[in-house]
Amino acid sequence: MKFSFLPGEVKFYDYFERASANLLEISKLLLALLENPQNMNEQVARITELEHQGDLIVHEVTNLLPRTLITPIDPDEILRLVCALDDAIDAIQAAATRIQIYQVTEIRKPACRLGSLIVESATELDQAIHGMRDKNQYDQVRMRIVQINTSENNGDRVLSEGLSRLVAHREDIFEFIRWKEIYELLEAATDRMEDAGDVIQRVMIANA
Repeated sequence: MKFSFLPGEVKFYDYFERASANLLEISKLLLALLENPQNMNEQVARITELEHQGDLIVHEVTNLLPRTLITPIDPDEILRLVCALDDAIDAIQAAATRIQIYQVTEIRKPACRLGSLIVESATELDQAIHGMRDKNQYDQVRMRIVQINTSENNGDRVLSEGLSRLVAHREDIFEFIRWKEIYELLEAATDRMEDAGDVIQRVMIANA
Protein backbone atom coordinates (compact mmCIF):
# COMPACT_ATOMS: atom_id res chain seq x y z
CA MET A 1 0.00 0.00 0.00
CA LYS A 2 1.45 3.34 -1.06
CA PHE A 3 1.93 5.88 1.71
CA SER A 4 3.22 9.41 1.55
CA PHE A 5 3.45 12.37 3.86
CA LEU A 6 1.37 15.38 3.00
CA PRO A 7 3.08 18.76 2.69
CA GLY A 8 2.55 21.53 5.18
CA GLU A 9 -0.06 23.40 3.18
CA VAL A 10 -2.89 21.19 4.40
CA LYS A 11 -5.39 23.83 5.48
CA PHE A 12 -6.40 22.90 8.99
CA TYR A 13 -7.95 26.32 9.51
CA ASP A 14 -10.44 25.36 6.81
CA TYR A 15 -11.42 22.34 8.88
CA PHE A 16 -11.85 24.51 11.98
CA GLU A 17 -14.12 26.85 10.04
CA ARG A 18 -16.15 24.00 8.60
CA ALA A 19 -16.61 22.55 12.08
CA SER A 20 -17.58 25.89 13.65
CA ALA A 21 -20.01 26.66 10.80
CA ASN A 22 -21.58 23.25 11.36
CA LEU A 23 -21.85 23.95 15.08
CA LEU A 24 -23.48 27.32 14.45
CA GLU A 25 -26.03 25.81 12.07
CA ILE A 26 -26.94 22.97 14.42
CA SER A 27 -27.24 25.49 17.28
CA LYS A 28 -29.75 27.53 15.31
CA LEU A 29 -31.71 24.40 14.45
CA LEU A 30 -31.81 23.47 18.13
CA LEU A 31 -33.13 26.89 19.10
CA ALA A 32 -35.80 26.63 16.39
CA LEU A 33 -36.80 23.26 17.84
CA LEU A 34 -36.99 24.69 21.35
CA GLU A 35 -39.04 27.66 20.21
CA ASN A 36 -41.41 25.63 18.04
CA PRO A 37 -41.28 21.82 18.34
CA GLN A 38 -44.21 21.22 16.02
CA ASN A 39 -42.11 19.47 13.34
CA MET A 40 -39.93 17.65 15.83
CA ASN A 41 -39.12 14.52 13.82
CA GLU A 42 -37.92 16.51 10.82
CA GLN A 43 -35.99 18.95 13.01
CA VAL A 44 -34.22 16.21 14.95
CA ALA A 45 -33.43 14.34 11.73
CA ARG A 46 -31.70 17.42 10.33
CA ILE A 47 -29.79 17.95 13.58
CA THR A 48 -28.66 14.32 13.49
CA GLU A 49 -27.52 14.73 9.89
CA LEU A 50 -25.33 17.68 10.87
CA GLU A 51 -23.96 15.71 13.83
CA HIS A 52 -22.81 13.03 11.36
CA GLN A 53 -21.13 15.71 9.26
CA GLY A 54 -19.26 16.84 12.37
CA ASP A 55 -18.02 13.30 12.93
CA LEU A 56 -16.69 13.21 9.36
CA ILE A 57 -14.69 16.39 9.94
CA VAL A 58 -13.08 14.88 13.03
CA HIS A 59 -12.22 11.71 11.09
CA GLU A 60 -10.68 13.70 8.26
CA VAL A 61 -8.52 15.73 10.63
CA THR A 62 -7.51 12.64 12.60
CA ASN A 63 -6.43 10.90 9.40
CA LEU A 64 -4.54 13.90 8.04
CA LEU A 65 -2.57 14.83 11.16
CA PRO A 66 -0.11 11.89 11.19
CA ARG A 67 0.61 12.45 7.47
CA THR A 68 1.22 16.19 7.60
CA LEU A 69 4.82 17.34 7.92
CA ILE A 70 4.10 20.89 9.07
CA THR A 71 0.98 22.07 10.86
CA PRO A 72 0.01 25.72 11.49
CA ILE A 73 -0.38 25.06 15.23
CA ASP A 74 0.52 22.25 17.62
CA PRO A 75 -1.05 18.97 16.39
CA ASP A 76 -2.44 18.19 19.85
CA GLU A 77 -4.22 21.56 19.90
CA ILE A 78 -5.64 20.90 16.43
CA LEU A 79 -7.15 17.67 17.67
CA ARG A 80 -8.41 19.24 20.91
CA LEU A 81 -10.12 22.05 19.03
CA VAL A 82 -11.97 19.90 16.50
CA CYS A 83 -12.94 17.45 19.26
CA ALA A 84 -14.28 20.25 21.50
CA LEU A 85 -16.38 21.53 18.61
CA ASP A 86 -17.63 18.03 17.90
CA ASP A 87 -18.39 17.41 21.58
CA ALA A 88 -20.57 20.54 21.61
CA ILE A 89 -22.42 19.25 18.55
CA ASP A 90 -22.85 15.86 20.21
CA ALA A 91 -24.38 17.47 23.31
CA ILE A 92 -26.82 19.45 21.16
CA GLN A 93 -27.81 16.37 19.18
CA ALA A 94 -28.23 14.37 22.39
CA ALA A 95 -30.47 17.06 23.88
CA ALA A 96 -32.61 17.20 20.73
CA THR A 97 -32.90 13.41 20.69
CA ARG A 98 -33.95 13.33 24.34
CA ILE A 99 -36.66 15.90 23.64
CA GLN A 100 -37.91 13.63 20.88
CA ILE A 101 -37.66 10.40 22.91
CA TYR A 102 -39.38 11.95 25.93
CA GLN A 103 -42.14 13.27 23.62
CA VAL A 104 -41.85 16.81 24.91
CA THR A 105 -44.59 19.06 23.55
CA GLU A 106 -44.13 22.14 25.73
CA ILE A 107 -40.62 23.50 26.17
CA ARG A 108 -39.72 24.97 29.54
CA LYS A 109 -38.27 28.48 29.73
CA PRO A 110 -34.81 27.43 31.06
CA ALA A 111 -34.34 25.20 28.01
CA CYS A 112 -35.13 28.09 25.66
CA ARG A 113 -32.74 30.35 27.58
CA LEU A 114 -30.02 27.72 27.30
CA GLY A 115 -30.75 27.38 23.59
CA SER A 116 -30.26 31.12 23.12
CA LEU A 117 -26.97 31.00 25.03
CA ILE A 118 -25.81 28.12 22.84
CA VAL A 119 -26.45 30.16 19.70
CA GLU A 120 -24.66 33.16 21.22
CA SER A 121 -21.63 31.04 22.10
CA ALA A 122 -21.57 29.32 18.71
CA THR A 123 -21.73 32.70 16.94
CA GLU A 124 -18.82 34.10 18.97
CA LEU A 125 -16.83 30.90 18.53
CA ASP A 126 -17.35 30.87 14.78
CA GLN A 127 -16.06 34.43 14.53
CA ALA A 128 -13.14 33.67 16.86
CA ILE A 129 -12.07 30.73 14.71
CA HIS A 130 -12.17 32.87 11.58
CA GLY A 131 -9.89 35.33 13.36
CA MET A 132 -7.26 32.71 14.18
CA ARG A 133 -5.62 33.05 10.76
CA ASP A 134 -4.54 36.65 11.33
CA LYS A 135 -2.56 37.79 14.39
CA ASN A 136 -3.87 41.31 13.79
CA GLN A 137 -7.30 40.02 14.80
CA TYR A 138 -6.15 38.42 18.06
CA ASP A 139 -7.50 41.28 20.20
CA GLN A 140 -10.97 40.78 18.72
CA VAL A 141 -10.65 37.02 19.15
CA ARG A 142 -9.85 37.50 22.84
CA MET A 143 -12.98 39.61 23.26
CA ARG A 144 -15.05 36.86 21.67
CA ILE A 145 -13.55 34.28 24.01
CA VAL A 146 -14.56 36.48 26.96
CA GLN A 147 -18.11 36.48 25.61
CA ILE A 148 -18.04 32.69 25.26
CA ASN A 149 -16.94 32.40 28.88
CA THR A 150 -19.71 34.80 29.94
CA SER A 151 -22.31 32.72 28.10
CA GLU A 152 -21.01 29.58 29.80
CA ASN A 153 -21.29 31.24 33.21
CA ASN A 154 -24.82 32.36 32.38
CA GLY A 155 -25.57 28.79 31.31
CA ASP A 156 -24.44 27.55 34.72
CA ARG A 157 -26.86 29.95 36.37
CA VAL A 158 -29.76 28.98 34.13
CA LEU A 159 -29.05 25.31 34.81
CA SER A 160 -28.94 25.89 38.56
CA GLU A 161 -32.19 27.85 38.51
CA GLY A 162 -33.89 25.26 36.33
CA LEU A 163 -32.81 22.38 38.55
CA SER A 164 -33.93 24.27 41.66
CA ARG A 165 -37.41 24.66 40.19
CA LEU A 166 -37.51 20.97 39.31
CA VAL A 167 -36.58 20.03 42.87
CA ALA A 168 -39.23 22.39 44.25
CA HIS A 169 -41.88 20.62 42.15
CA ARG A 170 -40.60 17.05 42.12
CA GLU A 171 -43.95 15.38 42.69
CA ASP A 172 -43.88 14.22 39.07
CA ILE A 173 -40.71 12.13 38.95
CA PHE A 174 -40.91 11.68 35.17
CA GLU A 175 -40.92 15.44 34.61
CA PHE A 176 -37.98 15.77 36.99
CA ILE A 177 -35.92 13.08 35.27
CA ARG A 178 -36.47 14.15 31.69
CA TRP A 179 -35.95 17.86 32.22
CA LYS A 180 -32.91 17.38 34.44
CA GLU A 181 -31.29 15.38 31.64
CA ILE A 182 -32.26 17.86 28.92
CA TYR A 183 -31.03 20.86 30.92
CA GLU A 184 -27.69 19.21 31.66
CA LEU A 185 -27.10 18.26 28.02
CA LEU A 186 -27.87 21.79 26.88
CA GLU A 187 -25.53 23.30 29.45
CA ALA A 188 -22.82 20.80 28.46
CA ALA A 189 -22.80 22.33 24.97
CA THR A 190 -21.77 25.70 26.43
CA ASP A 191 -19.05 23.94 28.45
CA ARG A 192 -17.58 22.34 25.35
CA MET A 193 -17.59 25.66 23.48
CA GLU A 194 -15.73 27.20 26.40
CA ASP A 195 -13.22 24.34 26.05
CA ALA A 196 -12.77 25.28 22.39
CA GLY A 197 -12.23 28.90 23.40
CA ASP A 198 -9.56 27.78 25.86
CA VAL A 199 -7.71 26.00 23.05
CA ILE A 200 -7.84 29.13 20.91
CA GLN A 201 -6.52 31.15 23.84
CA ARG A 202 -3.54 28.80 24.22
CA VAL A 203 -2.84 28.94 20.49
CA MET A 204 -2.78 32.74 20.53
CA ILE A 205 -0.39 32.78 23.49
CA ALA A 206 1.92 30.30 21.76
CA ASN A 207 1.89 32.23 18.48
CA ALA A 208 2.05 35.77 19.88
